[in-house]
Formats: sequence, structure tokens, C-alpha cells
Amino acid sequence: MPLLALTRPSETVWQISLNSPPDNRLTPPLLAELAEALDIVELEWRNAGGGVQDPKKRSTYKNKGAGALVLTSGCERFFSNGLDYVGSLKVDNFFQAFAGGMVIALACDYRIMASGKGWMCMSEVTFGAPLPNSFGAFLPALIPNPQHLRDTMLARRWTQPELLEIGLIDEIVKPEEVLKRAIEVGEREGPKVAPGSWGLIKEDLRKPIIVASHEPAGPRRLDSGQIFFDRIAKDRKKLEAKAKL
Repeated sequence: MPLLALTRPSETVWQISLNSPPDNRLTPPLLAELAEALDIVELEWRNAGGGVQDPKKRSTYKNKGAGALVLTSGCERFFSNGLDYVGSLKVDNFFQAFAGGMVIALACDYRIMASGKGWMCMSEVTFGAPLPNSFGAFLPALIPNPQHLRDTMLARRWTQPELLEIGLIDEIVKPEEVLKRAIEVGEREGPKVAPGSWGLIKEDLRKPIIVASHEPAGPRRLDSGQIFFDRIAKDRKKLEAKAKL
């Protein structure tokens, strides 16, 4: 059974709905389907004139290369409840690629959130999960305020009004209006990305994140405690004696 659905609610807007009940946990199969769906969207967009830099040539296409993607959830109450941490430990190098639900949301250009009791949270610290390399570059770029970043990494549950105040979401609308509003924003902004320059701009802005995502996870991901004890091995007895004082 597919873990997401790819549709096209309008001629210039694509929609990917995560649909892995009960809460869209980010497993390797779901992420693989998401990556494939993103490639399909880009292929269809380019076939419709997207990325054609010559405005005269681009004008020959029906919608002149306009396009936007809405990423949403088919599961009630959850966009994504984040990483399937226990399952991910069985996958080699998974930490180089996994993404939490909040990070996927922050990767979008616009974020529209339903009103009610919803919140965003980075909960890795609560269950002992380290961050993948890309997160270490991504989160400070998206959350530049030191206090906000600290609180986020310490698993603060940000409410909608708080997220709006600190600039992590753009709008709060009634739950039944989220998709409609997202499509409206997509149709409004879609023509701006037609020449393809927005993608190149984002690639330049996110270059440190892209580079970090391709770096090996490193031994600290495996056993930071053992690395510490190896480092202090020759002085351990002396340190333990002092620690007892």
C-alpha cells in the first residue's frame, strides 16, 4: 500500500499527502516514496516549461512554467510524528538522511498551520537520538535566535501563536481551510519559480546543509561514551580519584 498520495489539485500546484497511519512516522520506505514523488513533481514541472530560462520559449507553454508543491498529511491530527528511531537504528547510514517532521516542515518555503491544539517539536533529546549532520547545519540557519534554537533542541513544544511570533510559520487557519489556503499560496507564488532561479538560489543558500548531509556520520554517532573513555584512558584512575573528593 502506498505511504503517500501524489495529486494535482490545480494546473500549477502539485500535492503530496503523507499517508502512513497513525502518525506518518518517517521510516526509510516512506522517505524513499517521498523522494520518488518529489522527482516526479519536478519532472512534470520541467515538462510544463518549468526551469526554461528563455522567457519567450517559456511563454509557449500553457502555464509558462509556473509551479508549486503543497506537502500535507492524510492522517488526522499529525503532519508527521517524526523519526521511527528504533527502526532506523537497523539501517546503515540512516542518520545521514533521516528528517524529523518539524524539519521537513521547515524545509518548505511557506508553512500554514491549522488552528487548535497543534504544535511543533524537536524531541530527539527526550529519547537519546543524535542529530544527523544535515540538521546541525539546517536548524541554526532556520532558527537563528540562540534562545529559540536552544529551546527547540531541548524539546520545547511550540504552539501555533508562538511559531507565528518567531517566524517559523506564516499563517494559522481553520483546519478545514488549510489545504485551500495552501493551494491559493501555491498558485500565487508559482509563477515566481518558473525560470528555475529560485531553486538555484535555495541551493546556494543551503550549500552548507547539502555538504553536511553527504559527510559520514562519524564515530560519535555510534558510541560517544566509549570515545570519551578511550580519550581519558591513561588518566582515568587519577580523574576517578579526584571525582570522589
